[in-house]
Order: sequence, then C-alpha cells, then structure tokens
Amino acid sequence: MEAQSTIRPAPGAGVEEINPAPIKRSSFVLPTVSKVLSDLPQSSSSLSDRGSEPCSLQDQQKMFRALRSIIENAEAVSEPANSFDLKELHASLEQADEDARRGRRDPETLQSVLEILHKLWTSDSEYLALVAEILANGSRDASWRVPIGRSGILKFFLDLVSSTLKVDIKLLLHSLRLIGNSCADTNENRQIVVDGRYTSAIIGHFLNPELVHVAIPVIYNICMDFEPAHAQIAENRAAYIILKLLYDGGLRDNSALLSFSFDLVELASEQAQGIANSPDGTIWLLAHLALEENEFEHFSSLANSLSAYLATEQFQGVCISHGMVEEVLGVLRHSFEISLDESSADEVSAMAQTRLKINQALAEVSAASSFAEKYPLSSSIAQTLKSWVTVDEEQLQICACVIMGNIARSDEVCQVMVRDLKIHEQLIAVLQNGSRGAVLHAALGFLKNLAIAGDNRVSLAEAGIIPAVSRLWAFDSVPQVQFSAATIARQVTIASMDNISLLLAPLSEDPDSPASKRTYLSLLLSLFEKTDSAPIKTEIGRTVASICRTISPKARDGDQTAKLLQEKLFSLHEGVARPIGAMITQTQWPVVRGEGWFALALMANNALGCRAVVDCLHNEEVAALLKSTLTGTATISSTPSESTETSNSVAVDEAQALKDRDNAFVLVQELLKNEAGALPASYRELMEDLAKSSQIRK
Repeated sequence: MEAQSTIRPAPGAGVEEINPAPIKRSSFVLPTVSKVLSDLPQSSSSLSDRGSEPCSLQDQQKMFRALRSIIENAEAVSEPANSFDLKELHASLEQADEDARRGRRDPETLQSVLEILHKLWTSDSEYLALVAEILANGSRDASWRVPIGRSGILKFFLDLVSSTLKVDIKLLLHSLRLIGNSCADTNENRQIVVDGRYTSAIIGHFLNPELVHVAIPVIYNICMDFEPAHAQIAENRAAYIILKLLYDGGLRDNSALLSFSFDLVELASEQAQGIANSPDGTIWLLAHLALEENEFEHFSSLANSLSAYLATEQFQGVCISHGMVEEVLGVLRHSFEISLDESSADEVSAMAQTRLKINQALAEVSAASSFAEKYPLSSSIAQTLKSWVTVDEEQLQICACVIMGNIARSDEVCQVMVRDLKIHEQLIAVLQNGSRGAVLHAALGFLKNLAIAGDNRVSLAEAGIIPAVSRLWAFDSVPQVQFSAATIARQVTIASMDNISLLLAPLSEDPDSPASKRTYLSLLLSLFEKTDSAPIKTEIGRTVASICRTISPKARDGDQTAKLLQEKLFSLHEGVARPIGAMITQTQWPVVRGEGWFALALMANNALGCRAVVDCLHNEEVAALLKSTLTGTATISSTPSESTETSNSVAVDEAQALKDRDNAFVLVQELLKNEAGALPASYRELMEDLAKSSQIRK
C-alpha cells in the first residue's frame, strides 16, 4: 500500500461562487491601532523640555533672521508654499528638483542652524514651524540631504516627531516633510532613521487625521529600496496598522494615499519577522479588503500579502482553526472579476503570478494534517471545489484538484469520492479535453491518490482511465505529466487481472489494422524508448514488474486467463523486459532494484519470458550487475542523513544485497531451465558458471 501524497500545484460559467461577504470575524480579535502602537518599542527623544529656556520675542526674531540669512547665503530659498498638496509631496519625496541651483551646502554651514533650532525649541518659539517649513522646502534639493543628516538637523526633527510633549500640527507636518525629503534616495539618512528606531514614532502619526496624509508617504520614502527599513516597519506591525486603518475607513478618501498604503502592506509582508509578530486577525483583514477591492494594483498587493502570510505554518494554522479557507478561496475566485488592461502584458502576467501565489498558499494550507479534520468531505468547500474541477479557469481547476487531492489521503475518503461523488469521471474528462500541462499535472496528482485505494481501481478502469492516460504518455513538453500518467498505469493494474487485460487490449479491433497488434502497453514501452528521464524509465519498469507479479504465479498454477495474458505480454511486446533493466541499473532506490531482479526471475519462468530476459541482458550494464550480484562484489551504497545512522543503513543495504543475490540466483536457474536455445552457447556457459559459483557461496 502506498501512502497518499500531498499535492501541490506545478508551474466562468457553471462556477459555484464562494460568497465573499460578509466574512465571519467573530473568532478574531482585532486589536485597535492605539493598542498595537502602545506595545511597540519607542525611540527616546534627546530634546530638552520645550520652554525650559525662555527667550524674548525680539531675540526669537533675531534668531529667525540669522537662520534665514544662513540658508539664503547657501541658496536662495523659495517662499514657503501656502498650501500643502499630496501630489507635490510625492514628487519631492521621490526625486530631487532637476533644476536645483548649486550652492555651499555642508554640515559645517548647517551647524549653526542646528544651534538655533535648539534655542527656538527650548524657548517654545512659534518661529520654529516657519524654520521647519523653510528647511523642508530646501531639502527637496538633493544636495541639501546629506548635510542635513550629518549636521544633526535630521535627528533634531526625528526627536521632535518622537517627543511625547504637545507639539502643534504645523510644526509636526513640516518636520515630517523634512524627514521624508531628506531621506529621498539617501540611504545614509535612512540609516539614521532606522538606527534610532524612529519609524515607530512616525507610524504613530498615522492615527492623526491631520498628519496621516504626510506620515504614510514619509514611511514609504524611507522604505523605498532600503531593506533595513522594510524589516523595521514590519517589526512595528505596519501591515496590520495600515490594514486596520483601511478597514475602519480612515484612509479611503485619497487615491494616492491608498497606493502608498497598499505598497507598504506588501513590503512589510515580505519580512518573516514582521509576519511572525502580526496579530492573527491580519489575514482576516487582508482577505476582507481583497474581496472588496476591484482595482488591480490594490487587489494584487493585498492578495500577494495574504499569500505571504499563508506561506508560514503559523498562519496556515490560524487560517484553518478560524475557518478562513472559504474566504481565501473567495479571494482566488474574485481575482477573475478584477478588470485588467489586456493590452498590458505586465499587468496580465502580474495577475497570473498573484493567482499562482494564492494557489500555492492554499496547497500548503490544505496539506496540513489539521485541514481534513476542519474541512471533511461533507463540508460545503468540497462541493464548491468539485464544481471547479471542470470550469474554464485553469487556476480554479488546479486549486480544486490540489485541495481535494490533499483531502484524499485515506482509503475511506478516496472510496467515497469515487463511489459517491464520481469525482474520477470529472478528472478523466479533464485528461481528455486538451487541458494544459499545469492542469493535467494537478488532475493526475489527484487521480494518483484516488488510485491507491484498492477498491477504486476497477471504477477508474471502467471509466476509461487507461485510454485517458495513454494519450499523455506522448506529452513530452511536460515530463512531470508523463511520469504521473505512467504511475497511474502501474497503480490501477496492481493485483488486477481485469485492468491488466485493459492495458494489454489492442488499440484497434480491426484485424486488418496494424493497431490491432499494438496495445496500450505498447504505447508505454514506446515512451520508455523515447524518454531520457530516468524516473519515467524506472516507473515503466515497475509497471511491467507489477504485471509479472500478478499474472506469472497464476499462469504457473494453470489459470487460463493468466496464461493468455502472459502470452500477449511477451508475444506482442518486443523489449518488454528492457524497462526492468532500468529498475536494476538505477542507484537511487535499492528496493526498486530488488523488485527488478525478482521480476526478471518471474519472466524467466517460461520460454517466451526467457527471450525477453535475454534481450534485457544484452544491456551490458545489466549483465555486469547480474555477475557482481551473484559473486557478492556488488557495491553496497549507503547515504545516511546523519552519521549516527550509518550502521543501520549499511545493515539494511546488506540485507537487500542478500535478497538480490537470491533472486538473481533464481533468475539464472530459471533461464538455464527454460531458455530453449535463446541463450548463445557462450552465454549459457557463463550462466552455468555463475550458478555454480553462487551455489557454492550459498
């Protein structure tokens, strides 16, 4: 009995819908943004208490004029903008003004500016907001950015936005602008932000409706192409915070802000540590928002992030325990309702990748041992997936085959699927309707699991599984499909005379047709001759060996049906033993090699079989292995995973070597008894010598 395997995916009308809304969330606790922010490690501000050093208004004015003079001597500064526009901010964050005038800008020049900033702060001067605005505007010029960082001005404003003291909105706004502008394309300044762990303080301003339209682009700019910042915002649970704000409706009024927000969610979701620290409800928010989203770029960010979370065991368990698989299926289904620009190859390709990621995530989720317990065959999901097997959308078909195939990991479930759901008939139809390689691979994986249950083999054969897989033996563009199709031929013929009869049935009933002398096994043997794939060759050999194990003992006992099948096996299939040689010469599985020696011994039990064995022994490698096996000089290979397992592994291989020697000895004896002139004289002498030497060793 073979163990049912976990299935994972390879590279319209009649669809049963997964209802996308409302999503049940009663089992999830969604922490408030305030609660999440309060749990984050905060940066400490080094600023003195504001107002600790009173200063007259006249002195404040002098400091402001002195500061403005310093700036103007370095570069004429434009008058501050009267209004703040998000698109203008975005431009200033992403690129320096191309026509920026060059001037003297170095940390030394700005050192006196920093001193004035501290004085304006400690004196609680209203002029500080104007200074921040001037500096923020100046920092649009790329040549200002490094000096602003090295002079300590950037840190001053980082400390300012991190302060727990009451700071007026205008000052905070221009401080954030300076931080964002100074970090544009400037990793040196970004590192200052990361080293001081200031991102949590900036994220904290997401809660302020008067600052969120600035704070989110600032974080975006700090993170852009700078992985250390990605990691830090992920640890600061930026993904959950933004998702919760989106869910609560706080970010829905500005399309540009939405783009930044979704991009940040996806950036944060690429960090393993950030995912590990996220609240369980993060995946509920991702699924909920994805199901409500109809714009491609936004949906793609949410769906890709959801897939990243579900790639971890932690959130696979969360998804199953909270009954969220329906919602994830809904996200996949919803992806086909998103309008795409079909003229954009990039957009079409990106959506294809997004669907593939969702499917891979669902494959991993359904492979978990707890999945079948939460979603038994009687669940509504099974009926939905059954309806997806034959739809026009390939990714839905793949999804259905993979998940149901992963459910089909016990004989009882497999039997119900075939006997009651008739799922095998749909899968066989998929094999026959010209589906592409990925769909075929998924359908075959499902069928392989169904075929393991012994009672299913007859039903599969009666439904036409052998003709269906035989056309795929020529599917040379996808070797995985050929391999799986060959495996199913072996599975359905195990210990089944009726199914072996079908495999040995003529391809045509017309006696005048050349196809009347060819069988489905002939097609499988043709694949053996054409393929370069060792696993496929070995699998075909295992099929032939399985047939011999079933019919040879019965034929020896006088079963007429078995005798007829044995005659067809050898008379219609020249080279039928050559795949057995592939079993023997492969080195990966010693047990499979042993099956090969046993199968050749069974073949040599009659004259027709002896001719096939002699043909196999014309392979010099097989002949050499026969000699070394009988003389005890065959190499015993051992590849234990740990050094402590070496002795046990060698012992197992030695036991296999003894078994191989016994089977090889029987093979030689049967050959000498039944070869009826098939062996050349010199070859017969060699066999006799081998038999004698082996007998002495025994």
